[in-house]
Amino acid sequence: MGTLRKYLLNPAIISGMISGVSAIRAGRKGPNDWRTYLTWVAWACTLVVAIGTVRKESQDPDDAKHHTAGPRLGNPRKKVG
Repeated sequence: MGTLRKYLLNPAIISGMISGVSAIRAGRKGPNDWRTYLTWVAWACTLVVAIGTVRKESQDPDDAKHHTAGPRLGNPRKKVG
């Protein structure tokens, strides 16, 4: 996959961009107070995490495919020793 294409077609990036559009609309309609700035900070953090995830997956494609949440456990019925 192309360098730019892997970023543009990733669901996390697409979701981040859609939330950015939502943040822009909310910022235009509502008052500019601390909540507006907090929305922008949250959006920026979300986008940074999404970009970092795509970059990590592109560097280690084998690791990303076999990653599971939690520790890797052996067969509990198998006796060791």
